Amino acid sequence: MNKKQAFFLGVSLCGALLAGCGADSGSSSSSDSTEVSDETFDFAGMFANYTDNIFLPNYQAIEAQAKSLAEPDGAIATYCDTIGSATAGAALSEVTVAWQALQASIQRSEAHAIGPVADNNGALRNRFTSYGTGSLSLCGIDQSVVQANTQADFDIAIKTTNQRGIGALEYLLFNETLVHTCPSQITETTDWNDRSINERRQLRCEYALHVANDIADAATTVIAQWDSNGGNYRSTFINPNNAAASLESLSDAMFYVDVDVKDTKLGLPTGINADCRGTSCPEFVESPYVENSLVNIRNNLEGFQTMLTGADGLGFDDIIAQAGVDSLNVRFFDNIRLSMNVIDNTVESLIDQSENINDSVSEAACANAFSNPDTPSDFSACNLSGLVKRITDDLKVGFVAAVNVDLPDRAQSDND
Repeated sequence: MNKKQAFFLGVSLCGALLAGCGADSGSSSSSDSTEVSDETFDFAGMFANYTDNIFLPNYQAIEAQAKSLAEPDGAIATYCDTIGSATAGAALSEVTVAWQALQASIQRSEAHAIGPVADNNGALRNRFTSYGTGSLSLCGIDQSVVQANTQADFDIAIKTTNQRGIGALEYLLFNETLVHTCPSQITETTDWNDRSINERRQLRCEYALHVANDIADAATTVIAQWDSNGGNYRSTFINPNNAAASLESLSDAMFYVDVDVKDTKLGLPTGINADCRGTSCPEFVESPYVENSLVNIRNNLEGFQTMLTGADGLGFDDIIAQAGVDSLNVRFFDNIRLSMNVIDNTVESLIDQSENINDSVSEAACANAFSNPDTPSDFSACNLSGLVKRITDDLKVGFVAAVNVDLPDRAQSDND
């Protein structure tokens, strides 16, 4: 075990035992809460609220935004038409705004990856974003760009999800490096680098229309699966006979903020996660071309907070309050607010911070920011990781006790 692994293991154990080193010593435990039952709480009403006022509106937003991007007169097509002209820069700026809006909706939906979107190992979810499953297949995308232009029967549906989704859209539209990423034996890209800059931009832009359409189609499919006139998963989800399973799936989804946000989006790039074998790992940054990574995390936290509160209806916060541990709600809201404040006041992007954690001094500074997140540092992403860890420590202890659910398997161990 190296020094970094030993340090963060110590922090992790402290968090697991005390529900957050440095956190409020009043962290909830199983002895603090009173079990809430279906005799005293309207679980079916809560599930209906989540379905109708959180899940479906989020997927409807994704559908509408992706369709708008993909329309013949939409932002992407307009940009494609202007490539090589004086108005291309302005058109690309419009694409950026629309892409960020779609990305925000997708990131908020990540907090409720349950039901149809999670079936078949998350096949539909991965058509929105495959970041959580591994790196994009950049060579695969480069091949698809050429195939979409040369094959009359090109079908994006046969492509793997790491060649699709919001990440692929970002690569196609905003990566300023136009050189392909494939080995020499890949025939589709043999003459790619010999093409003009504008032709390469044009072909990538045209493939981006396929990707945006695919995201819209995925959202349409998810909505149909929930709809009473389609798959009618809504009926299954809110059925009182399935209350235990529905509650468990909702609570499991909340741990996205632990495994995906804390461990992967923050922990890997900053080197806090021991799975990063270097001082830091910039190659794991999400949204590196637009440098939207911290905004993504803010939207993840917004999605988490909405899942906690049930928006304007019944939610987990009501269960927690009825269980007699409203102090847990206070800590959640405080730490979400503090995390968002760090993001809002950060100037340096996550990828720049990650690249600047490059020696023992900067590594130690990040480690100190992580373990003392209230103290400002040069590495706000490390402070942010420490604040998010406070949230996830309360999830693993106070939340599961108050809501009376099991800790999901994927959250059983920490890598930081």
